[in-house]
Amino acid sequence: MMDMKRPSEQPDPDWIGDMLDDLGKAPVPDPSGDLVARVLADAEAHMPPPGGVRPVPPVWQRVVQGIGGWGVIGGLVAATVAGFVVGVGTLDGTGADALWTLGYDAYYDAELGLDAFGWALEEG
Repeated sequence: MMDMKRPSEQPDPDWIGDMLDDLGKAPVPDPSGDLVARVLADAEAHMPPPGGVRPVPPVWQRVVQGIGGWGVIGGLVAATVAGFVVGVGTLDGTGADALWTLGYDAYYDAELGLDAFGWALEEG
């Protein structure tokens, strides 16, 4: 084994191999009875119920797991909200108050604040 107290002038390229050989020769302790009991209890908890039929999870749980989990659902909701906000925000730059034009098909007043869109309505 390499002497760790005295640094060598030339590094030994095989020191890792020697160290791993020493570790391989060391005795491996047996697992404790407590550890074995906990592993077996955990394995038994994951076993299917007697009869071999597992309960079927609800549809919404299968859909969430199929999509990728709650993190992906949160990302989809955030992207949907961001897309809606961006979509509504672009209406302001056009001068079209699209939300106010709903229901004003028969009656149009020039004072409604429909800048450029109002002129298009008047021209037909």
